[in-house]
Amino acid sequence: MSKPVVRISVRAVVETTLHESDLTPAASSAQRMQEGAIAHRARQSSAQEREYRREVALSCDYEGEALTLHVTGRADGIFLREDGVTAIEEIKLGAENQPLLPAHRAQAAVYGHMLLEGEDMDRVCLRVLYVDARGGALAMYEEEQSRESLRVEFETLCAAACAWEERKLKRRQARDGTLEGLPFPFGTYRAGQRKFAANVYIALRDRKRLFAQAPTGIGKTMAALYPALRAIGEGRCSRAVFLAARTTGRRSAMDAMDLLMQSGARVMTAEITAKDKICPQAVRDCRPEHCALAAGFYDRLPGALAEALGMQRLGRGEIAALAMRHQVCPFELSLEIAMLADVVVCDYNYVFDPLVAMDRLMSGPGGACLLVDEAHQLAPRVRDAYSAAVSLDELLRLRRETGRALGRKNALYRAQTRAIAAMKALAQEDFERMTEPPKALLAAMQRLREAAGEQLALGVGASAADSFSLAAGYCFAAERFDERYALLTSGGEKHAKIELALLTAAKEILESTKRAHGTVYFSATLAPFEATQKMLGSEEGDACLMLPSPFDAAQLEARIEPIDIRYASREQTAPQVAGAIAAHLKGHGGNTIVFFPSYAYMARIGEILMGQDGLADETFLREKRGMTEEEKNALLSAFENPWEDGRAVLLAVLGGAFSEGVDLPGEQLKNVIVVSTGLPQPDARVKAMQAYYDGVGEDGFDLCMTLPGMVRVIQAAGRLIRTDSDTGSLLLIDSRFRYGRIRALLAGTLIGDALGI
Repeated sequence: MSKPVVRISVRAVVETTLHESDLTPAASSAQRMQEGAIAHRARQSSAQEREYRREVALSCDYEGEALTLHVTGRADGIFLREDGVTAIEEIKLGAENQPLLPAHRAQAAVYGHMLLEGEDMDRVCLRVLYVDARGGALAMYEEEQSRESLRVEFETLCAAACAWEERKLKRRQARDGTLEGLPFPFGTYRAGQRKFAANVYIALRDRKRLFAQAPTGIGKTMAALYPALRAIGEGRCSRAVFLAARTTGRRSAMDAMDLLMQSGARVMTAEITAKDKICPQAVRDCRPEHCALAAGFYDRLPGALAEALGMQRLGRGEIAALAMRHQVCPFELSLEIAMLADVVVCDYNYVFDPLVAMDRLMSGPGGACLLVDEAHQLAPRVRDAYSAAVSLDELLRLRRETGRALGRKNALYRAQTRAIAAMKALAQEDFERMTEPPKALLAAMQRLREAAGEQLALGVGASAADSFSLAAGYCFAAERFDERYALLTSGGEKHAKIELALLTAAKEILESTKRAHGTVYFSATLAPFEATQKMLGSEEGDACLMLPSPFDAAQLEARIEPIDIRYASREQTAPQVAGAIAAHLKGHGGNTIVFFPSYAYMARIGEILMGQDGLADETFLREKRGMTEEEKNALLSAFENPWEDGRAVLLAVLGGAFSEGVDLPGEQLKNVIVVSTGLPQPDARVKAMQAYYDGVGEDGFDLCMTLPGMVRVIQAAGRLIRTDSDTGSLLLIDSRFRYGRIRALLAGTLIGDALGI
């Protein structure tokens, strides 16, 4: 029986034993990588050596006891010296009087061995060339090595890498034995759950996309993860990446994995938590001179990963504790552990945000499948990720911070001043008629990106990091600006703001999922599928699945109160709306959530409600803007038990913190009132999106207004009936709920069934 073959890069082999010590801030690393790529191209283009070949693909095998390492890479340059000796050139970004680093020399040595293995030569010259950002030579180190000496060095380096790969292989083999015949963790499937799971498996088996709408309550998370584990056990992919838009989605996935592990699956599950939430420092400063967890990070990382390899559940708490035991950054540790894990639970950003995405998640050996929870939220999230904005107010704030911290003569301060001058000049022109990113501002932001990156490399903190993020995001959007973008201006001369808004993210989402070994989009609100596929991107062979509600219409008492609450009529009809809410509360006992189209309207109706007769004993709670997870949970605690002497009535916002990802079964929630059809505010971006879709022959109002609004309504109403034994009442207040298009979108849902649509 042949041994497994593990493909590994030259750099990964070398860095098993030879690596940097300190962890550097991400923005600084990004700047160095960008400068390094530019430097490589500049050096390779200007090389004068004889028969100079660039980016030469080389590979070689190393035979371990349990596996074969297939080592691959691209040599920066290969050329013939004047004395006839072939030379391998390794180009690195460096500094004046740059010393030769062992890892850089080792990379050249591995390439030298690979070259000699494929050529009839006995010796090769190893050259490590350090260059500046323009490709100019700063320092050069050369040595000649024989075939035998390079073979010994290659085998020594590979032996360490192979030992680690064999440990990982042993764990995977033990895992696979538990996944074959893994039982479903519940004795029986819920209605529709088996069909959902079967379709997920087929999509992963055939590496297709599945768009699945399944109602709240059938157990979509488990029905997605269970077949994904079966696919991993069969070798159809090496990793499942479960993407969620909210903390509650990640928590549900981790809970489902706990049940699967209790059922016998020996899988490694890792959760990635945002850096700000998992960082243990009182003031986050990721520079190694200020953070003991960053200084020496890579020296202590192998021990942490070795311990992690013996663990199964690596959620937020477990990773934080592991990081403290080994004194390493918990966020960066979670990213490293994700590359070992069988199931990774994380936010959309790690796959779909161009400035945050971890390419390694998708490109590792064996590939990864994607499970996208609450997929109706994906398109707006990706549009935001590919959009950018720069404002005069923000630039002035950053410059003030830089001036206080670094002084006005600093290069970053000067770059910020140039960007401010460019914004002011644009604001004095025909600001509102611009249709594409102005070249002067782009040039200023490119210089700001460079200056901020240079300061980060020198160890400068917050102002440089914020400037780099702002400038990098703007340059990214401006450099790819096309007919799918809109340039939006606001603020006037004193508060000028330019936004580059991506209007459709279908292309970007489609490209990201092409690397996946199957993608499953699932939500309670994906229909109509034709519209969803336009938003998320689709190809021939992709499948759609729509499951009916498993609940009986008798469980939900639903009715419509046809009051005109279009924006122009809201003030006039506000007393009617408050009266309808009050009447429903008086006629229905139990905890209640009332959803409004905006905070302002919620405040207006709430003010009237407080004066209604018969509601004096009600405990009115209110959602606030920007609530933390702790604040949200504190409000939800009022719903945990039915109150003997009253009840909780929460006033919330459609599309806000309580309209999705909230599970209040049984007596915890008995009534939901939804005020309006949830249409978004028709701001400049929404109008631009509508115009874009109208221009390509689609119904812009339907795609950009009606559908997003009804997604909010259905999601909010879905908080009510969560199990077979739940009962409750739903009141929909808006005359537009009687429109034909709105009723058509409710058809097939529990709401539609209860209304008799």
